[in-house]
Amino acid sequence: MRKAPRGMYLGVDLVPVAHQGCWMEGVDRVYSSSDKAPVWGHNLLSCGLVRYGETPYPLSLEGFPTQSMSSEVYPYRTPGEALWEIVEVIRKNGYSLAGVVFDNQFAGKAHLAKLYGQDVPFVARARLNQKVEFEQQLLSIRALGEEYPPGKVRYYKRFGWYVKRLQITLAEVGPLDMLLIWLPHKEGFKLMALFSTLDRGIQEVLAAWKARWDLERVHRLLKQNLGLSKCLARSFAAQLKHADLAIAALHHIRQQKKQCPGLSWRAAQHKAAEILQSQLLTGLSILAA
Repeated sequence: MRKAPRGMYLGVDLVPVAHQGCWMEGVDRVYSSSDKAPVWGHNLLSCGLVRYGETPYPLSLEGFPTQSMSSEVYPYRTPGEALWEIVEVIRKNGYSLAGVVFDNQFAGKAHLAKLYGQDVPFVARARLNQKVEFEQQLLSIRALGEEYPPGKVRYYKRFGWYVKRLQITLAEVGPLDMLLIWLPHKEGFKLMALFSTLDRGIQEVLAAWKARWDLERVHRLLKQNLGLSKCLARSFAAQLKHADLAIAALHHIRQQKKQCPGLSWRAAQHKAAEILQSQLLTGLSILAA
């Protein structure tokens, strides 16, 4: 965090990592969005600093055990509880966040209320069946979307989305901005909604949400290029150590691309590997210990 760019948003997501190999121990069933099914493996809590148009700055991949895997060392937490713990750690370390951006699995009302009460700006994806108060009526977000279809809202060419901002009240939280967003989908449009407390314009809220998507691209790099999905670990602790090494490797590559902006990702990866190998052989790296 001391080396991180300043004033970025905190993006948070859950990353399922399927177990590899025939020896299985200390793993559980977790849902994988890429496989569209439960797999044997672990869920990891990914957090990173993001800003639209910039490469995300990953902070960590932490343990997120299921209830059946919970232990004294690795206790079970709800997604909202895990999110708040990360926010507290970052704030205690003196980092000034522009806000927090997260999906609806983290957006329980109690945790939204905690962020709201502590003046932590956020952009959170809302569930479409959730009910909000709008113009003294209690309506589902899906029903509000039907009142403001793409033809009745503004088109933002920068993002390719149709967007309508409404002032709503969410029970147990308070007054919020809500963005109804129509995204192109197959031959029509798909509705998405965001709750926001950012004191910014619509485009800044959309940019913050888009920046969080870039964190998911980093997850693909970690899994496909840096071996995160190739772990044969049979314990939760070993899986977490493996994840730490993947994050460390990514930062080595970031450093090479920062020094030589023209380098391709693959070239920067090979260069970082050569330097790290040299440091390990000569005992100059802390990893050599």
